Amino acid sequence: MNKIVPLWSVPRSISTGFERMMFERGDFKVIHEPFGYYFYLESKAKEPVGMQPQEGHPQSFEGTVEMIEKAAADKPVFFKDMSYYVSDVADVDFMKKFTNTFIIRDPALTLVSYHKLDPGVTLREIGFESQFKLFELAQEMTGEVPAVVDAEDLLIDAPSVVKQYCEKVGIPFLPESLTWEPEFKQEWKDWEMWHLDAGDSTGFVRDMEDFGYTVDDVPELKEMYAQCMPYYEKMYEVRLRPKTGP
Repeated sequence: MNKIVPLWSVPRSISTGFERMMFERGDFKVIHEPFGYYFYLESKAKEPVGMQPQEGHPQSFEGTVEMIEKAAADKPVFFKDMSYYVSDVADVDFMKKFTNTFIIRDPALTLVSYHKLDPGVTLREIGFESQFKLFELAQEMTGEVPAVVDAEDLLIDAPSVVKQYCEKVGIPFLPESLTWEPEFKQEWKDWEMWHLDAGDSTGFVRDMEDFGYTVDDVPELKEMYAQCMPYYEKMYEVRLRPKTGP
């Protein structure tokens, strides 16, 4: 079986932009958020916002794992997914199937960005605790710190951060994959409203959108922020650091 590389994410963390870069490489089969079907349609943990399920996608946890492994029989696989989709069922046997990697972002930004699209967002869906659980599993399993990318660092110095990521994962660094033509990938169709910006993107460029408010302006977001920060800070300390910037 070929290498399987998940990017365990929190929402609104430029993870789909990172996935777009992996599409551009051309040497991976890219699968978009495969476990979302299990979380929202099988376990029915919450009514999904903006989901357009595509026919033929497995809904069970086991079926989704089988789909990924089947794809890896032909070609290396990269998938990005939300950590909270699987954190309740993930164990060492599950995690050891993969070369696990992570992407984080300041909770102040992820919270407002998510809340703008779904005002009913829950703490679980913000996902920092779930992500840290997977991070600890991966670290305990290998005895090494897995690759952790911070979204802000991609905007500061994508070449150095992505190069380190590739070295950590054991794949070639392809600098030409850092830019691309605007294209809305069909793989994003099931979550179209969430990925319009990614479809318009051409690389890792800072989004100047002004949300009009911050976590301090919304009491429930302020509370979530306080709960998320300890997990974010622990992973931030071990992130792949850009050669320029902080």
